[in-house]
Amino acid sequence: MSAVRAGAVRAGAVRTVRLRLPRVTRGRAAWAAVLLVLVAPLWGEERRTNHGRVFPSDVREIAVRRGQVFSLHWKLAVQPGTEHRTVGPPPDPGVVVPTGTDRIRGNPHYLGNGGELYLVFRAVGRGTTELTVDNCWESCGDFDEEYREHRTYRIVVR
Repeated sequence: MSAVRAGAVRAGAVRTVRLRLPRVTRGRAAWAAVLLVLVAPLWGEERRTNHGRVFPSDVREIAVRRGQVFSLHWKLAVQPGTEHRTVGPPPDPGVVVPTGTDRIRGNPHYLGNGGELYLVFRAVGRGTTELTVDNCWESCGDFDEEYREHRTYRIVVR
């Protein structure tokens, strides 16, 4: 028999193979558990949109850089007229594009807390444009007129 065949397994013999798996120590397991606790909330229902640079709703001019994400923020009360939306004419799509709306529910334990609202945009090109936001879907009418908010924002992208 040759040297190569001498070490070979005979036909019909059973050979067991042990897989070498990395050892998990208590320290590694503990760090994995900590990481899971920290990262798990990102996958939950409370996941939010990237708001970028946040501007309060009472500003009139917004200055951002090209490529930057930014948002307009409202702290809402429980009242009619909390459906803020952009109205025509839309902002120049070569300067600013809307990327989403994020509404965070208020705490029901605090009377009058309607939550928060973020209108999120991305600055795509240099220039200046205007954005108009209204909080009534239809004509507000006499009853809701005190809650109406109609604002125009000047957006400058550098």
